Amino acid sequence: MAPRRTLPQSTTTATNNRNRTQSNTPNTTPCPTRRNGITTRSVRAISIEIAPEEAPRQTKNKASPLPPHYLLPPTTPSPFPGTLDASLDAILAWGKETATTTHIPTPGLQPITDTLLQPVRKETNWPKLLSALPRVLVEDVLFLTTRTLLPNQIAENRGALTRLYDKKKQLAIRLVLRYDMVLGWKMKPSSHQREQAITVASVPPPADPAAPGNEGNGGSKREKLLPNVITTLIAAPAGGYTTGVVRERMKHHVTDLDVCLLLDDDEVAAWSDWRLVYKTAEVMLLWQWLRANNEILEDMEVHGWEELDGRADDCEWIAEEMKTKKNGGAVGGK
Repeated sequence: MAPRRTLPQSTTTATNNRNRTQSNTPNTTPCPTRRNGITTRSVRAISIEIAPEEAPRQTKNKASPLPPHYLLPPTTPSPFPGTLDASLDAILAWGKETATTTHIPTPGLQPITDTLLQPVRKETNWPKLLSALPRVLVEDVLFLTTRTLLPNQIAENRGALTRLYDKKKQLAIRLVLRYDMVLGWKMKPSSHQREQAITVASVPPPADPAAPGNEGNGGSKREKLLPNVITTLIAAPAGGYTTGVVRERMKHHVTDLDVCLLLDDDEVAAWSDWRLVYKTAEVMLLWQWLRANNEILEDMEVHGWEELDGRADDCEWIAEEMKTKKNGGAVGGK
């Protein structure tokens, strides 16, 4: 069996505030532990400390009809290759174009580009690196991440999940390496005792796919917003999935990661400089986590997914909530 790999944990935090413990501001996610004290992933959101005056109000997710962007037809073929190489190429192209078209000194540009191209490092201080850039470039980094990097790694993740569930059709849905397990699921009331996750079916694209339209007011080097980015990413293969079991497991679970993908230029332009830096750092951390997830999935696939053999109760890659069944933890129990 190949040695298990662990995901990086960011040690980046904002400046400490003596009164922060009196606020409702979430602290940076602590490093979780797996059995025998080995570091592993958390299903919790990756977060950066936010000052009380700009902290979002903490409210319980409420049920609501799906917004229109979940109903848009997908773009086919997808503009997202779904590979790490595609993201690295985009980073290189962005850095080169920015360096040649920016008419103001940008000493902080190269460190950003170099860090994005390197393997994930847990000690990266994204707020510090981003603070060295002028505001317009911080916005560009944000949209590079939300409109190119994250979509590519989500597509890569879903491709790996499709192959995984086709091989292990009874594997639990709450696999912590899923892209939609990086942040908490949005929930809705249910007639049962517990709330249910809000999901969107993964179906094949229609006969008449959507045109590759986008919107936004960014510069030439800024990728514009694709309104149907989510439906494009979660669309099933043209012929559908091999079985209904696989189709069920490939449903998209709605999380705040979706919100990141749909950030538009006007909304971000209204943010303060401080909020922009820290929100940009947050989405870059999300991309790093997802990139590392995909590397682990790739290693697992090379070794025949053997790390996912056995009972769910005994598998460190299945979220704890999956391991509380009255009748024990059968493989792939929902």
